[in-house]
Amino acid sequence: MKKLYIVLFLLISFISNTFAQVVQAVSMSPKDSTGGFANTQQQFVSGAVARKSLVSYAKNSMSQFEDTKKKTLPKELDSLLVKQDFLTHEQFPNYLSQIENAYKRELEIVNKITIDNVSKLEQASQLNKTYSVSQSGQCFSEKDKGSFLLTQDDEGKAITGFALETLKGNPRYGLIDNYHQGYARVKKDMVFGFLNLCGEEVIPAQYDYAEPFNDGRALVKKFFWHFVNAEGVESEVLADIVDAKALKFGVSLAKFKSNKFALIDNSYDTVKKPISAGYDEVEIFIGNIFKVRNGKLFGLIKIDGSPITDIAFDRITLSEANRWIIVEQNKKVGLIDSDGNTRIKPSYDYIRSVTIDPSVSPTAASVIAKDASGIRLIELNERKLSETYASIGDFNRFGLAPACKTLADKGITKCGYISFDGTEVIPPVYDEVQPFNVTGLAVVTEKAANCSKPVGNCLVDIVYDRFGRIVIDKVNPSAPEGIRYMVTDTILASTLVVIRTYTPLEKGGTDDGYNLVDKNTLKRFTSEAYKNIRKFDRTNLAMLKGEKWGLLDFTGKEVLTPSYNELLFSSEGLIGVKYDNNKYGFIDKKGKVQITFEYAEINPFKNGMAIVSKGNNKVGIINKFNAKIAPCMFKSARYIEDTNQYEIADTSNNLYNLNSSGDCISANSSKFYDLVRKANQK
Repeated sequence: MKKLYIVLFLLISFISNTFAQVVQAVSMSPKDSTGGFANTQQQFVSGAVARKSLVSYAKNSMSQFEDTKKKTLPKELDSLLVKQDFLTHEQFPNYLSQIENAYKRELEIVNKITIDNVSKLEQASQLNKTYSVSQSGQCFSEKDKGSFLLTQDDEGKAITGFALETLKGNPRYGLIDNYHQGYARVKKDMVFGFLNLCGEEVIPAQYDYAEPFNDGRALVKKFFWHFVNAEGVESEVLADIVDAKALKFGVSLAKFKSNKFALIDNSYDTVKKPISAGYDEVEIFIGNIFKVRNGKLFGLIKIDGSPITDIAFDRITLSEANRWIIVEQNKKVGLIDSDGNTRIKPSYDYIRSVTIDPSVSPTAASVIAKDASGIRLIELNERKLSETYASIGDFNRFGLAPACKTLADKGITKCGYISFDGTEVIPPVYDEVQPFNVTGLAVVTEKAANCSKPVGNCLVDIVYDRFGRIVIDKVNPSAPEGIRYMVTDTILASTLVVIRTYTPLEKGGTDDGYNLVDKNTLKRFTSEAYKNIRKFDRTNLAMLKGEKWGLLDFTGKEVLTPSYNELLFSSEGLIGVKYDNNKYGFIDKKGKVQITFEYAEINPFKNGMAIVSKGNNKVGIINKFNAKIAPCMFKSARYIEDTNQYEIADTSNNLYNLNSSGDCISANSSKFYDLVRKANQK
């Protein structure tokens, strides 16, 4: 016995002797823990509001078919519908009549237009479902006292109807479906029937089995199979059918006395002919496509019964992304589209889908296929084949994948990167390729035998961007240095990508440093690696070369030669630095010394002056000419932001205030100037 699986799509398998059980197991209105009803906060309304709700539902559902000349409702009725929250007994029939007229008119138009059969079925089904709901809701015409529930049907559409949940406690009911196309299927006293939107048993429970309504008719079984319409009128016996399952668009799947399966539509009782050929097996494949089997071979048909392929394949499956259909024939696989067009003839050992980020290409369509010669990428839009490779990896966010070739004569593998269309972006000539970082940079490695540093064999790295351009090339190509790189996702100063750099030393080991690449242009920013690099101020980066610090501007140009033991800060046009004598001073941005290196400690300039110290826990205040406004003989000093003044304390804790000109403005200013005079006389 075969098993029933519901995974990515609904699989319907009709099997001899167990057909009825399978049909019931995959009912179009499956029950869940809540009985299949919308678990929302209940809101009850009157019959008058229910009438308005039904008309609004029908109007909105049919609005896609409206044109400017013929609306579903005349202008005056449409206007009244907007103004009122309800419809009276007298108003309701007029609306129902207009909806019925619109339904018939639009259905006739759909049947006449030149579109494919499946599209016609789908459009006609939308009209039929809407009309079915409006027929069920005719019962609201005389309802005023009844309370009706604002809820959702089994397709999640807002609908107003009888509260079906109130029947759940009734022992006579073994099954209560949610509303489907306006009718709720019920099993009462062990037989099936249907309730309308008012909860009335318009089709009495009398059938051994019943399928939900399917575009105005329902399949029912009373020993033999029939159709029944919304008025409860049964069709003639459906000839030769022993079991049936409603699908959609008025199409059903039927098993015949011959043990063959075929698709039928709602006219089968009169035309007595299926809309498809007969098959040993029929199952829903994906969407409106069915997989069919005769003997051991498979094919595909549409829901209208028309064939997509011949019954000629050993196996038919969906690709990983459900975009393509993989067919197998004589142990070789190929690819077709949903229209049955052959994209790849069955000539490969395997085919796997490629997923490309839509931001790279919204129309990309490629697969990876393997045959006896190797693995290649096949671009399906242009039917373009890539080179043959030993391996192709996963595609990244830039639409690139690592691809490797094996050199048969040398028995070695070389790798690079290819694009989603098969173009070689980075040639497959490298011994290793690393993944791209988030900005689109990747490191590739080659083994070199003529290295200058270290001497002999070494690994040499090159940095590429996602467009296949070399960003950082090898040093001394004829006798390369074994410099290694590691791209990071670290961004410095908002726009610069950090590249870790490991430069080999003559005596072994590496000198570790950093390069920078502009993340917007993907061009190299630094001309060489630096031991350290950091943002210094709004216009410069501080870099450490050897043991000395200097400055780069934001074009990568060296604007301050690395000459200083430390670069502290930039303030009011001057840069605080530490010189070789381990003393601090100030230079301008051209490197000219403005304040000599004589201080043990310095602070940024504020309002033209700075607090400095020569040690011994004594501080003073200088201006930008290194004039000692307050000699380094005071106990403490601080800048007061609110007044833009400096406050300074002597060793006796006397406080003095200095203005922006350096003048002491305190009442005890004479004492301050005595201290300054003595210092100046030394």
